[in-house]
Amino acid sequence: MVHAEAAILPDSICTKKDFYEHVGSQIASIVDGQPNWVTNLANVSAVLYHSMNAFAAWKQKPVNWAGFYLMSPLFPGGGLADVPQPTLWLGPFCGMPACQTIVSVPGKGVCADASAILPAKPICVGRTDEYPGHIACDAQSQSEIVVPMVVSRKELSAKCQDALRGIGTPELVRAWAGRGDQEEIIVGVLDIDCTQPNGFDQEDVDALQDLLRQVTLACNWLV
Repeated sequence: MVHAEAAILPDSICTKKDFYEHVGSQIASIVDGQPNWVTNLANVSAVLYHSMNAFAAWKQKPVNWAGFYLMSPLFPGGGLADVPQPTLWLGPFCGMPACQTIVSVPGKGVCADASAILPAKPICVGRTDEYPGHIACDAQSQSEIVVPMVVSRKELSAKCQDALRGIGTPELVRAWAGRGDQEEIIVGVLDIDCTQPNGFDQEDVDALQDLLRQVTLACNWLV
C-alpha cells in the first residue's frame, strides 16, 4: 500500500463510526510490522490530521494540530540531567510549531493532567481558555482532546522499570516519578486541537482510545 493513500478519505464515509473504522484500518496497515515508535507516531499523526480535516464533522471546525508528547526518558540522546521533574517532550506531529516541553504533573494544563493523573483517562475540553492551567501553544486552538498512551510496565526497558520503582540514576528516577505502581504506565499522550469550541465529543474519546491501544501495542518501547 502507498502510505500517502492512507490519509485519503473515501466519499462513502458519512458517520464518525465509519470514519474511525476506516482510519483504524489504515493505521493498522501502516504500523503492521513496524516497531519503531517515532515512525509509527509520525504516520498516525499525519493520518489523523489529514483525515479529520477531510471529514464533514470538521469541515466547519478544522483540526489545526494533531500529534504526540512522550515522556522524556523515551527519547535518545540523554539530556535528563536538565529535567528537574517528570516532563513530556514534543514528539511527531502535524500542524504549527508547538511547545517543546510540558511538565507532566497535575495542574499544569490538559496534556500534563492527561499524562500524570491516575488512573489514566482522556480529557476532552470544549473551551481551552476555560481549562485550569491551559498552555496556549497556538492561539487558534479553541478546543482540545488529549488521550493518554498506556503500555504495560513490562514493555519498558529494564532500566525504566527499575526507575519506576525508585532504583537507578537520580535523573532517570526523577523523570519517571509519579507514574504510580500499577501494571499499566502512561508513556505519553495524543493531543488534537480544533480551531472552534466543542470540536470533539465522547464518540471521539472512545474511538481514539481504541486506536491508541492498537498503536501502542505495535511499538517497541525498549529504549
